[in-house]
Amino acid sequence: MDFINVLKSRDGSKIPNVLEEFIIKNAKCFTFQSMETCKIQTEVWNSLSELLRDEEFSDSHPQCLQILKILSRDQQHLDEIVTDSLINLLIDKANLSLHQSSTLPKEFNSILEAQKCIFNLVFSHLKSRTLFSETSIAEAIFVRLSVDNPSSIPHEVILFDLKILFLLTALCSNCRPSLRYSLHGIQRLTKYLEHCTENGVDHLDCNTVDLCCETLKIIFNLLLSSDKPSDLAVDTDNELQLQCHLMKIIRQFLLINSNAVKKKEALKSHAINLLTSMSYESYEELIPPSANTEDGFQGCDITALVVFLEYLDERLEKPARVLQEELLPVLTVLIQFSKTNRIARKFIRSRVLPPLRDVMHRPEEGDTLRNKLCRLMTSPVTQVEFLVAEFLFVLCKENVSRLIKYSGYGNAAGLLAHRGLMMGHPPTHVSTYSSDSEDSGTEEYKQAEHSINPITGSYEPERPNPLDQMSDEQKEYEAVKLVNMIDKLQRKGIIQPARVGEDGKPRAIEHVMELQKD
Repeated sequence: MDFINVLKSRDGSKIPNVLEEFIIKNAKCFTFQSMETCKIQTEVWNSLSELLRDEEFSDSHPQCLQILKILSRDQQHLDEIVTDSLINLLIDKANLSLHQSSTLPKEFNSILEAQKCIFNLVFSHLKSRTLFSETSIAEAIFVRLSVDNPSSIPHEVILFDLKILFLLTALCSNCRPSLRYSLHGIQRLTKYLEHCTENGVDHLDCNTVDLCCETLKIIFNLLLSSDKPSDLAVDTDNELQLQCHLMKIIRQFLLINSNAVKKKEALKSHAINLLTSMSYESYEELIPPSANTEDGFQGCDITALVVFLEYLDERLEKPARVLQEELLPVLTVLIQFSKTNRIARKFIRSRVLPPLRDVMHRPEEGDTLRNKLCRLMTSPVTQVEFLVAEFLFVLCKENVSRLIKYSGYGNAAGLLAHRGLMMGHPPTHVSTYSSDSEDSGTEEYKQAEHSINPITGSYEPERPNPLDQMSDEQKEYEAVKLVNMIDKLQRKGIIQPARVGEDGKPRAIEHVMELQKD
């Protein structure tokens, strides 16, 4: 094969041309028919590695690394090809050895191509991923992020540093504890976010937003690690203090005012995702004290809560296929915030479940937040259905009667069955919420209350009883017809008789005698 022969010949006059030809020919390839055997691929990798170790061919190093990046897409023989020596070579070429990472060369092309090769290997190859996780590459990335002037490093280099770190923290769960605690990963990444936002978040360019998003994703992964190194004492108070400080930065991201709509939404989305893994004690930083009575609510700046609700409303308009991924994080945050902070719950409730005035339409009919959420209480996506119902239940201070009032028993039945509350709260139930009054009764509701159907949650005018116009023979005929239909559904397994058990949950019955009261 001419390509391999030229590489082995180390002919400086021919090598640049054959390298460029290979790149042009295979730039979009993921398999290589001309190098199907392990022997041939190993020879190519070894020949390119030798060229990379030889400074005489330094001008061709970016091309060599670009070819390795292309070859790394084909995983067929990587187990035999990847060695500790190759891993260390790529780390050196990416300038990510500990003795290199604080020293910045003027030429970044080789660094960028080496990073892309590392990214491919970590993403798609288990052995490579394991070998990289056992090196000091993560610490070297932290060092490079901590240089006095990170903006002096090209955006793409920092971006791929963060992408590599994200993959390591996402795919190598065993390395998270050391990165979080031993290397103080969250603290270092928080400082990097501080650097990115030192001139204010409203002036962030698109490149910096990308870097911030990647950083938030890495912090999310690190926070998933609850296992602390056995040889390291962790100060819980310092951890909470660090998260509170990080929360202040997240609040800035939530309140960002930028013309780049897509970037702004991406930043908010990653910020909300991160909140789902943060300590609930730090949530109070999102609603700091406010001296402005116009924008405040009970002495707190609730702008971040307004952002959450606007974000939620926008997601509720999206098609079902993207609903789960984008809706669950913000619902989780709103639920936990409402559970742990009285002021947050009261404000959110005032926006989602204001005093009930429209009793003529069903709860799921309309365009208000309440209407949209009630429609999802019967969603076929179980997680969405459960979290939406849980959110409304928490806003009702987990009061069954109040939930039924706002959503109707039919919409709430799934949650009540799951919670064992189909018969209401047990006598021993003790509320964990504040006892301050939040009367939702309005004149409109009180006037129509006697005609509101608790199943549908809406007003139903009195209708004549259809049985009044039937003869006894017609009644008997309809009764037999109904019994036959129920029997048919039961025999096909579509429905099953049940009763509410002692735990408040529906329980299937085996015999009709079980329906008799004890």
